[in-house]
Amino acid sequence: MITIGLCVAALLGTYAAARRSLPAGFGALLLVGYAYGIVRANQLDGYSHLLFDCALLGLYAARLFSPLSPVERIRLDPLFTWLVVLIGWPIVLFLVPRQDVLVELVGLRGNIFMLPCLVLGASMTRDELYSLACWLAALNIAAGIFGAVQFVVGIEPFFPRNPVTEILYRSGDIAGYSAYRIPSSFTSAHAYAGTMVLTLPLMLAAWMQPTRRPWHHWLFNVAVPISVLAVFATGARLPFVLLLIVAGAALFSAQVRVGHKLRWLFVAAVIVWAVSGEERLQRFATLRESDYVTERIVGSVNIGFFELAATYPMGNGLGGGGTSIPYFLQDRIRNSVGMENEYARVLLEQGIPGLLAWTVFLIWLFTRAPAVDPASRALRQLIRVCGIGVFASGALGVGLLTSIPSTAVLLLSVGWIAVPERQPEHAPASALPAPVAASPYGTR
Repeated sequence: MITIGLCVAALLGTYAAARRSLPAGFGALLLVGYAYGIVRANQLDGYSHLLFDCALLGLYAARLFSPLSPVERIRLDPLFTWLVVLIGWPIVLFLVPRQDVLVELVGLRGNIFMLPCLVLGASMTRDELYSLACWLAALNIAAGIFGAVQFVVGIEPFFPRNPVTEILYRSGDIAGYSAYRIPSSFTSAHAYAGTMVLTLPLMLAAWMQPTRRPWHHWLFNVAVPISVLAVFATGARLPFVLLLIVAGAALFSAQVRVGHKLRWLFVAAVIVWAVSGEERLQRFATLRESDYVTERIVGSVNIGFFELAATYPMGNGLGGGGTSIPYFLQDRIRNSVGMENEYARVLLEQGIPGLLAWTVFLIWLFTRAPAVDPASRALRQLIRVCGIGVFASGALGVGLLTSIPSTAVLLLSVGWIAVPERQPEHAPASALPAPVAASPYGTR
């Protein structure tokens, strides 16, 4: 009964917040997403798996079906077309089931449920993204506090041993197998680290702006270093590589002022000092072991991928690639097979047509050059670089399209860069772009 009540509260709370504004709706959704891992670990009934889904349904109900003006419809039409393709094909496969119906339902959810976040992200203005960045900063600080407590006392008080937390207790490989990776309130350390990296472009862009309120300045001053330090505390290596990519884009971008770069270098120096003095923050150093890295890549990207394509040209059925199947449904998967590769997972569940659709979509997405306000270039560049890095990392792991809540953040962000920027409602359609100095997401 507790989890049913939480699901209802998540749905109604997110719906009410989204009716006020889109940033508030996303903020409420992410609040549920940040708490999802620790709630699911402590409430083992099947309803706890639906907590984030209920919150997302509340957001969709409040915002996704709102009437669009003719201008908005034209602006968002390319994304709507891709949604029809990316959602339509899995629905067709669901109507010709090859797996147990419950496995197919979970697989259908994993393949399509978060995709509308692309359109919701594209619907946001720069002002709304700034507000969302404030939400993210506050949530990241809260997650950092949880992580810091776990760093001191351990994860055991927060995550009891059970089938849901098994992955956490298999990751005790920190500092010579003397400690566990830090998950904070997330389902795993990788989910925590990935979320921190994906939120950085929005927070860094907001951090560059003239202070709107005095506390905003301190909020980002605290949130950005905590988010970066969290990646080291998790011991997750792939998010560390993505962190370097985002940091490099921020430091070497021509759109970022020298003053901001110097501030970030100071923060980087402080974090390097903190990491150098604590062995538990140094698991990323194993990336220097070339034999291990080669073995890891070969294990994810190898000839087995093409063998799977030949064996399952139309897929193994939705859920047949292991899309976030709960532990109590694992024994229902037929012909269980998989690779630690998100694109192999798409191949196994959607077949060659589904994989081709995703490939063409990603090429379209990251080669788009819509007309944009010059004030948005720094933010768009950070999102583009981060998005390319994250989607490329899908070849080395799974969960890219089902991670809670990082997938929602990813899709929101790349949806925003896929179409021309939405102008505030009070501005006429023919208005000239706002001056860079007055922009909430400019280069100042």
